[in-house]
Amino acid sequence: MPANHPKEKPRKLLFWAATLAAYAALSCGVGLAAEPVSLVFNEQNGHYSVEGCFIVEADPATAWKVLTDYDHIPDFVHDMKLSRIEGRWGNDLVLRQEAEGGFLFFTQKVHILLSVHEQPGRSIVFQDLSHKDFGFYQGSWGIQAQGSSVVVTYHLEALQSFSAPAFLASDAVHGGAQNLLSAVRHQIQLEQEKKTAKVASPTELAQR
Repeated sequence: MPANHPKEKPRKLLFWAATLAAYAALSCGVGLAAEPVSLVFNEQNGHYSVEGCFIVEADPATAWKVLTDYDHIPDFVHDMKLSRIEGRWGNDLVLRQEAEGGFLFFTQKVHILLSVHEQPGRSIVFQDLSHKDFGFYQGSWGIQAQGSSVVVTYHLEALQSFSAPAFLASDAVHGGAQNLLSAVRHQIQLEQEKKTAKVASPTELAQR
């Protein structure tokens, strides 16, 4: 096994991610009439649980392209300061990320080293290997087609270990998750518009 190869993902984690994504995709439409992004956030004693989803008019391939454009995440997610692939082995990779979020006068930078497993076109499961700023940090992204749209789901479980007032850290994590989902949704829209324009251009030229 190559140096720094991510640890084999427990079957339990993969099954949990797949089950959660399927459930979230079925229930994602609830509450989305007024808001483009649905987010449920819970915090208790520094333990954060985030479940989010959104529906966007795009094809699954476009959503997958955005979610796996790891090195360019800082280009469209404002809070992400660094995202760099450290190594890749097929559908497994190690991803180093640094994010900075804040609330009022409180700003916190966090560092994570993610072991990532992809199920191409379907899901991304991740967990932190460094345990530098979190006791644990694991979650998933899921993609499911729904007519001419795609449902994207997000789940995160994390235990804070960095030093910060609980209520301020909670607000920062909640805001960061909201911004992340909104930014990813917007980027998928932009990529789909570019893709559609490329397909439409030859037709439009033929009509002229």
